[in-house]
Amino acid sequence: MTLLSVARATAASLLLLTAAAPLHAQQIPKTLQYATYTWDAKRTKRLPISDEDAKQPALVLRDFTAHEYMFSEQDKAIKLYSTEHRILRVNTSDGIERFNKIYIPQDGGQLLYLKARTISPRGEVVEVNEGSIKELKDEDGGRGFKIFAVEGVEKGSEIEYLFLRERPAKFFGRDYLQSAVPTRDVSFELISPEALTFDTRVYHGPAASPDTVIAGKHHIRMKLASVPAAREETFAQSSAERMRVEYKLAYTAQRGRTRLFTWADASQYLHGTIYTLAKDETKAADKVLRDAKLPASGDLAGRVQALENYLKTSFNLTEGGETNLGRIAATKNASELGMTRLFVALLRRLNIEHELVVTTDRSDVVFDDTFDTWNYLDNYALYFPETKQLLAPARPDFRYGMVPPGWTANKGLFIRTVKLGSTESAVGVVRDIPTLAAEQSPNDLDIKVKFAPELDKAFVDIRQVLGGYHAQAIQPFYSLIPEEKRTEVMQSLVKGNVPDATFKSVKVTNGEAGLSPLSKPFLVDASVESAALLNKAGQRYLFKIGDLLGQQSELYQAEARQYDVENDFNRRYNRVITLELPAGYQVRNLQDLNADVKAGPDAKDPLYYFNSKYAVQGQTVTVTITEAYRQIRWPKKDFEAFRDVVNAAANFNKVVLVLEKKS
Repeated sequence: MTLLSVARATAASLLLLTAAAPLHAQQIPKTLQYATYTWDAKRTKRLPISDEDAKQPALVLRDFTAHEYMFSEQDKAIKLYSTEHRILRVNTSDGIERFNKIYIPQDGGQLLYLKARTISPRGEVVEVNEGSIKELKDEDGGRGFKIFAVEGVEKGSEIEYLFLRERPAKFFGRDYLQSAVPTRDVSFELISPEALTFDTRVYHGPAASPDTVIAGKHHIRMKLASVPAAREETFAQSSAERMRVEYKLAYTAQRGRTRLFTWADASQYLHGTIYTLAKDETKAADKVLRDAKLPASGDLAGRVQALENYLKTSFNLTEGGETNLGRIAATKNASELGMTRLFVALLRRLNIEHELVVTTDRSDVVFDDTFDTWNYLDNYALYFPETKQLLAPARPDFRYGMVPPGWTANKGLFIRTVKLGSTESAVGVVRDIPTLAAEQSPNDLDIKVKFAPELDKAFVDIRQVLGGYHAQAIQPFYSLIPEEKRTEVMQSLVKGNVPDATFKSVKVTNGEAGLSPLSKPFLVDASVESAALLNKAGQRYLFKIGDLLGQQSELYQAEARQYDVENDFNRRYNRVITLELPAGYQVRNLQDLNADVKAGPDAKDPLYYFNSKYAVQGQTVTVTITEAYRQIRWPKKDFEAFRDVVNAAANFNKVVLVLEKKS
């Protein structure tokens, strides 16, 4: 059960409403605010655009959305009607490819009507109805859209479509007002009966108009003449930065000024949903615990890790999986909610104190504790007060001490069980979810280089240490890779540092399933030969030492910074390169190895830094490089300081040492 379905069920009980039968198109209520809304049927000319807009691959010339909640006397239920109208201009082949499809959200309702047409640069109007529009299969799956293709679109055409959906009432909503292309004439309206009062919050844009009651209906409106395109930016959560509006049902006439769907309400409902077990579920939990054969004593972390390893290797997480513990025990398949319920049932039997945590992923939306919409209650985690550690019960690729990085550096609803005599209840508090320190997510290199006597190639021994979030891309999945493919995968990893590597050996340590990269980092040791690292230039040799770091991020953007800096996670890089020079040779430009760039208010303890230095002992040159990003967010007003650190690493990538004979 999702939080939205929970909300619907709760609201239904609050409003004394019941489910309704599907509504047919001919039954569109005449009192619906936009029951007769349509396009200009006489229009044959395209809407005017500026010369600058004509240079865009595509742009939206009208974006109209109206959501109306209406009570059905016939069905004794609240319905939600959504009218949406778009006009798009496509100026290039890329624009046509991106926008000649119509996406209709599919979330438990039905499409009452759909109209679409194109207007060519010559004024030719081709109108198509729903029956003649080709429906496409959603290849990505799980996106919840019905997709239609509009054919015959040419450069300079307008694509216009209009549709109306009817759905069971959802009492939390989110609409995006900004996309990857410029948008003109943006309208958003939320309409509800006078007995239902909604609250709204606009993010990254102007506030909506005050709630106004007109003819017995609440109206909340937004009208924007122009919304710029949202550009993708490196080191930013661009999706979460888009302008959007959140809305929720806050009050009903029946409940007066008692606010609905508060964090306290969510805490009680979630606690009841996740912790309350039916009789058959209690027996199933007891059986799973017996089968697990977990240690009866030991430190808390060890006991939690043993439970986690058993559940995450014995049960499968599947979309649409079971939520009932009896069915989970029988099928070994569970949904995210089901897996969370199984975890907490066993934690209780082991008398392990914990709190339920529910949050967003900040790469989608940041959890805002000042606006209590249950739309923010997406992801389940468990918090252990004794160790102050987190666990993601429904993420088999994460282990105790780590949850997905987007859940961290964020807020979440922490729900604690409380007992008053024999009565059990829940208390929820919104708190910060900390992220890992940079030192817990290392990406370290220890590289030793020698040269062939003929100076035609280099011999490289490389050890790469991936810990924390850096290990997540490979360590949880390594044991699942077919054995005959593992060497190939590891060679690809090493070739990130030595692209033309010829392998003599490659070895992986800590590749077993179920390990935590916090305590068992993923290690790759390889011995390779490379001809490309060393080039002859007259009497000198050029050694591309910077290539050994692998490709580095660069921040050389020409446009003004749009968003604050936001890192996925804190991280650090320690690299040591030991270079054995050929007898009789020296390095002409050792000073090119020195760099010291930092950012942060404390120069002695910077938040971000890149430092490189060298030492020479006989024919051995040792280069020590330290780089770290120790804070998730950084203001765009100080972007240049952050960019300098990132680019310092990219600049080292370009360093080439000149080897020459000693005089």
